[in-house]
Amino acid sequence: MIRLPLRICDRTRRSTSSRTTGSWCGGLGGEHRSFRPDVEGLRAVAILLVVLYHVHAGLAPGGYVGVDVFFVISGFLITGQLVRELRTGGRISFLAFYARRARRILPAAMLTLIVTAVASALLLNPLAARRALEDVLSAIYFGANVHFSAQGADYFNAGLSPSPVQHFWSLAVEEQFYIVWPLLLVASSLVWLRVRRRSRRERVQRPVIGAVIVVLATLAAISLITSIRETASSPSWAYFSIVTRAWELAVGALIALALPLAARLDRRLAIPLSWVGLSCIALAAVLFSDTTSYPGDSALLPVLGTAAVIYGGSALAGRRFGAEALLRTPPFQRVGAWSYSWYLWHWPALVLAAALLGHSLSEIQAVAVAVVSLGIAVMSFVLLERPIRRIEIVARRPALGLTAGGVLAAIAIAIVALSGSLVGPLASTAAAPASLTAQHKLAASSLRADLIAGARTIRVPSNLHPSLTAMTSALPRIIADGCQLGFGGDQIKPCIYGDRRSHTTVVVFGDSHAGHWFDALNWISNRRHWRLVVMTKEGCTPAEVTFADDPNSLCARWREKAKARIARLNAALVIVSWARWRQPLASQSAGVLTGYGGPWQDGVAAIFQFLRRSAKQVIFISDTPYLPQSAPDCVADHLSDVRRCANERSDATVLPAIKAAELRIAKQEQIDSIDPTSWFCAPRVCPVIVGNILVYHDKSHMTTEWSRFIAPVLGNAILRAMPPVANATHS
Repeated sequence: MIRLPLRICDRTRRSTSSRTTGSWCGGLGGEHRSFRPDVEGLRAVAILLVVLYHVHAGLAPGGYVGVDVFFVISGFLITGQLVRELRTGGRISFLAFYARRARRILPAAMLTLIVTAVASALLLNPLAARRALEDVLSAIYFGANVHFSAQGADYFNAGLSPSPVQHFWSLAVEEQFYIVWPLLLVASSLVWLRVRRRSRRERVQRPVIGAVIVVLATLAAISLITSIRETASSPSWAYFSIVTRAWELAVGALIALALPLAARLDRRLAIPLSWVGLSCIALAAVLFSDTTSYPGDSALLPVLGTAAVIYGGSALAGRRFGAEALLRTPPFQRVGAWSYSWYLWHWPALVLAAALLGHSLSEIQAVAVAVVSLGIAVMSFVLLERPIRRIEIVARRPALGLTAGGVLAAIAIAIVALSGSLVGPLASTAAAPASLTAQHKLAASSLRADLIAGARTIRVPSNLHPSLTAMTSALPRIIADGCQLGFGGDQIKPCIYGDRRSHTTVVVFGDSHAGHWFDALNWISNRRHWRLVVMTKEGCTPAEVTFADDPNSLCARWREKAKARIARLNAALVIVSWARWRQPLASQSAGVLTGYGGPWQDGVAAIFQFLRRSAKQVIFISDTPYLPQSAPDCVADHLSDVRRCANERSDATVLPAIKAAELRIAKQEQIDSIDPTSWFCAPRVCPVIVGNILVYHDKSHMTTEWSRFIAPVLGNAILRAMPPVANATHS
């Protein structure tokens, strides 16, 4: 407990209106209401937006802003509690504060995590179940935001199926904020006391609130600036981090501190302010989408909207013409009361229901599951959450409350550990075939025979390579070396492989679908004595186009820097490749190129023309075939019949018309091209396992083992495309 040596409030001045003093005694104002129906209704707005977004993004494309509404509300309410404690007792009991948080948060959260852990172990495939149990552990100690941020920053894990506890990241952000915020309040109070001792003026309460507001506003500004910057360079970290989200909770805290001023707000301004705020939240939910760069400055709209509703409602004090007229209606009040429990239960229900059914939920099914999760949430609220809040002995003895919270967390950890025994095996007991190895003179015909045999493989071989447990680390060397740029950054790192002393320079240029050819190209470069220069960036195509999800033009800036370096290299060969899974907004060469049928085709032609001018030889490797789902997860779920993970060859090409256009443009621009489909697919089927090699790392990236295995075939194709003189020179 932190006890200040002097009372924050002068008891002799209690009757003085906060309208005139603005003191800590009126910290929440004489107008403060212990229960705010408008805030309870805002909770309902927040959870409805989140649930609608999770049920089907089309119902509320920007429904994820509901989390931002929760952050502002939480900052407002918790700060109000802390300020009242300072006002009435001149101190903050950290023990009591964290005991209240534990009593409010832990029982329902731990029950949700326990049920989710057991259900995940029983319903998810073994690989996904193991990931889910790790996720649950991170949620138990409120580190989920850091955990999921690291996963999202890993490009090759970003496409994993969603975790059933991914929504716990927001709880982690809140609890991390509340580790620091009470300390700041106490520190500001101590500063005030020092000012008070030096001042003989009677009205000395103003410096403390001013000091707190200045400190909090400064931290909020730093957090917002960081959020805007990091959203552009590290979107996953920006979305999950306490550093980039703290300003949203701080806005709520500032509203709580500024409530004495709300009492002075004219009713004629307060009424439209509350409605404008509610409209801002609705506008964000409708206009934002998955392509919105978020949070960044876009989060200002729902955050300031929420602040406006709360601030305007503080002045209205229940008058019927403000937004509270809607928010205080029984449906909003009921859903607001259940919002925390519903937030906890709805997402695991949606994820696990899909696993139980074995397919993605239809919109009707998702709505039904969300309604069922609301029923579970109501039972959780009535039978667990509300009764525990009312246990007087726990409320009177904070140490007991914290101890009980620790016991709950320990029980949850133990059950998660035991749930691991329910997870199925990841290794097969099938026979171990002879390991496939790349032969120096491997012909396409022998590869075709291997693929046909792979299409007939039923049981997963026991010597599968890479093993399912090693998938997270089985990545191209350029990832570990930092030579394949992630989503953030636009710098070109000088990464050279192969024979570094060679005077023959070969460049591999493109996105991660160019990068997954690295192991094959490095093998070829070492044998042919080529100097291999790698210029790849995840999610950034070399084609000169603009995408909606690249609002800060990181890809365009990276592309221009890569082009400048390629122009200086005088390369003997540039090998370019990219993924084909989205359509651009526009071509950066629009108005210059015509006749290619659209912005993507124009952008493809533009990069081909540049490369033909900048290198002696250019080879375009068309995109590889795709699978309908992640290969490791599917294999883990079908150890006894892996044929269910294969894809029909006719379905494996993404945007086949665009592929045909790319190959046609390459021919027109005098660019040699390679279609690698026959290196992944038998005549009718594209298998996921060939011999003992797992072909795919996910849905579309090949494993390093497969890249090495088909290196001789790629090498032969490259040599056939190169001029005879160069071919002889480098042999």
